[in-house]
Formats: sequence, structure tokens, C-alpha cells
Amino acid sequence: MPAWNEGPVATTRSPIVRYLRRGERVRSCVVAVGRDASQYRECGGGSLWRVVPGGQVPSGCLRRA
Repeated sequence: MPAWNEGPVATTRSPIVRYLRRGERVRSCVVAVGRDASQYRECGGGSLWRVVPGGQVPSGCLRRA
């Protein structure tokens, strides 16, 4: 989840609010696009974050059903 002073997009240094469980269904059409500071390496990398209830998740870490 973005820190209070980071703006609307999470970064790799943003605080973790909670973890999604494997198999948990997430419905989100909203995408936050991060630049430079929000690049992540997990799940194949990227800068797209899906906005989910309570925070954001790297898009690459979600599997489309």
C-alpha cells in the first residue's frame, strides 16, 4: 500500500498491509502505473500495480482466471 507521502502508486519500499493467499480471487480493473521507483522484480518484474481492496498488488503476481 502506498505510504502517506508516496502518492497514488506503491513502490518496492511501500509498507505491506497484508498478503494475498494462494488461490484468493481478486477482481480489479483499476491499474496504477508506477515509474522508476516502483519497478519490482518479483513475478517477472514490471511497473503495473492492480488496485485491490486495502492496497495494490504487482500485476505480474496475479494469474488471470
